[in-house]
Amino acid sequence: MAAGMECATTPVMALHASPALVAFASFLQLPALGLEARVAQELAENPALEEDTSPASCPVCGDSVGGAVPGPCSCLVGGDRRSARPGAGGGSWIVREPRDEDRAAWFLADVRAALPAADAPLADHLVGSLGPRGRLDRSVEEIAADLGVPPGRVLRVLAALRAAAPPGTGARDLRECLLLQLERWEERHGTREPLVRAVLAHHLAALAGEDGFAGAARALGVPVAEIGRVREFVRSELRPSAALDLTPPAAEASAPPDLVITRHPENADAYTVTLLEPLRLRLSVSPSYLAYLTDEPAPSPGGSDGREGERQARLQVARAREFLSRLDRRWRTLHRVAQHVVDEQRPFLDGGPAQLRPLCRREVAEALGLHESTVSRAVAGRVALLPCRRTMPLSGFFAAATGVRTALRDLVERETLPLSDAELAGLLAERGYPVARRTVAKYRTGLGIEPRARRAAVRRAAA
Repeated sequence: MAAGMECATTPVMALHASPALVAFASFLQLPALGLEARVAQELAENPALEEDTSPASCPVCGDSVGGAVPGPCSCLVGGDRRSARPGAGGGSWIVREPRDEDRAAWFLADVRAALPAADAPLADHLVGSLGPRGRLDRSVEEIAADLGVPPGRVLRVLAALRAAAPPGTGARDLRECLLLQLERWEERHGTREPLVRAVLAHHLAALAGEDGFAGAARALGVPVAEIGRVREFVRSELRPSAALDLTPPAAEASAPPDLVITRHPENADAYTVTLLEPLRLRLSVSPSYLAYLTDEPAPSPGGSDGREGERQARLQVARAREFLSRLDRRWRTLHRVAQHVVDEQRPFLDGGPAQLRPLCRREVAEALGLHESTVSRAVAGRVALLPCRRTMPLSGFFAAATGVRTALRDLVERETLPLSDAELAGLLAERGYPVARRTVAKYRTGLGIEPRARRAAVRRAAA
């Protein structure tokens, strides 16, 4: 039997992204500036699309914006940093941005934003205790004793202060300042420098001159040249004091938000989301084009020029309507996603960062009947103006580990005897957070919580 070849068609069912879906996905993920550029291009190419330049009302302050001077309201970009009214947009955690040029107040506002409201007085005290080199003149135990609070609370606030400040801030002396800078350097570069740490911790005086290199090298069991390398590293990568710059950020450096979160006008327990793009980009199909297409065409001798003009007008109107449809779909999707996220994180808006619950994009997508990639595109790069008049990336509402960190901090604060990381991992698992012991140690370090041995020593000293 002879072998042969033949071609045959076989029906196959498969999912493919339609061109319209691909176009919408690219349109949805455009940043604000990219969308404005796309709108400007469409306005220049299609005369059937018109822009409404009449002034609009700012959803925050109520002032008129737009008109002859396009752009966002000054209250949304920092030009007029008005203080939030007490209770205007949330609970007692509201942080009021300072109106004057008090540089320390700007730094303090950033520290407070990462802490529960109850720790705000501690943050005030620690920031006020920083010297000109960014150092503290007293130990954590002494500060806790003076204020009558547990040392763990002071450590937590100090950790938030150090996270918001340049490396080395909040140190007691030169040695601790350099060690804190080294820790931040290691985190940034993803590598460890154990020899540098050992020299800074136990042989810092040996770096003052080459005469001390031999003793430090002998004590650490390394060649003398390695101590010289450590000194060069310290000189090039570390500073003798924290580079604490409390200058307030320039207003023009902060991008305007994409959406504004405010109290619902009819329900004090709810929040509403207002998109700013529809207020800035108010487009419509040209009325003159619509009138031209609806009027009865006048008879012409040839007739071909009139029919060609009508056909061109219909194509331009159809293109304008398609563009407006994409804009509307983009804004409806953004609003649906943002409103759902705000509704889910209402305790955070009421009570502050400690109330931020775990939330993932898949959960939002399933609730809204969207694909997870659509939610990711809607969230990426968006900035929200909170009721407390501070801006925050919309992606910040999605926090997978915030809940476990809050639970860990609560367990340590309530412990009667210091618990080990393994014991804390077991208690977290009982609360619904199955994490490994090493993960507990990582979160504990990030929260500024000392190991069990150190916490036990502090308790014995305070007893």
